[in-house]
Order: sequence, then structure tokens, then C-alpha cells
Amino acid sequence: MRLTMLKLGVDIVAINRIESILSSDKGIRFLNKIFSQKEIAESKEKGDKSQYFSGRFAAKEAIKKALSSYDESANQSFKSIEILNSKSGKPYVLTESDQDINISISHDGNYAVAFCVIDK
Repeated sequence: MRLTMLKLGVDIVAINRIESILSSDKGIRFLNKIFSQKEIAESKEKGDKSQYFSGRFAAKEAIKKALSSYDESANQSFKSIEILNSKSGKPYVLTESDQDINISISHDGNYAVAFCVIDK
């Protein structure tokens, strides 16, 4: 019998905070530091870029929290955690460690929230 160990992570981001960063002179630097080229390219297909990047940022924070809950030395960079969408629109996660990570991203009003489950 295999004992499953689930690790959870959650994060919430104010969309107007990301919108403010994106519209500032730090916007390009922020995007290139946090997001992969694939994520940035995918954002061009989305209507509200602030909402898109807020959800992705919350998801990356949630994943980092879950990873560090069982391995304090796990310090993946934001850019090494890639969140893309399947053809059906469902977000999925790619990491350097190729772990099985499930993610849910939601937006409401001025907030984006993400929840992740890692099967360890």
C-alpha cells in the first residue's frame, strides 16, 4: 500500500497591484524575471493581461509554498515554474523537477487566487 503525501499551497494577489507594475517602467523587467517566454507569448492571446499575470503569479507563489513545505532547500525560481493552458483552457504546470502538480486559478473582482496540490 502506497501512502500518499499531499502538499498544498495557496496564494492571493490583488490584480491592481500587478496592473500597476505592468504599467510602470518596471513592467518589462518584472515580466522577464517572473515569467517564461511561453507564458508571455500566451498572454498575447488573452484580453486582460493584468488578470492573466496576476493568476500566474499567485499560482507560482502557491507552488513555491507547497514545494518548500516538504523540502526547505527547494528554491525554484519563478521562471522555472511554467504555467500554461491546455487547448481546453485548463492551466497546467511544468517544472524543472517534472513533479505532478495540479493547479486551480480563479479571478473575482480585484483578486486572483491560486491553489495547488502536489502528490509527493
